[in-house]
Amino acid sequence: MNRRAKAPTPTPPACAECARLDNLRQAAELEGDLSRATDCRVLLRRHRADAHTGAHQLEQVEQ
Repeated sequence: MNRRAKAPTPTPPACAECARLDNLRQAAELEGDLSRATDCRVLLRRHRADAHTGAHQLEQVEQ
């Protein structure tokens, strides 16, 4: 039995700032800088909560 977790389906960026933060996250992951990648995820989550109505509720459901 395969117990490996499914990778989350990426959501398309809602705005230029979302795309910028996601690109920074991806670059950090490719460079192996997981701390910076985590920082980008946090900033993206905060940005979505502040700038996009209801996005913070969606993030909580996905976790």
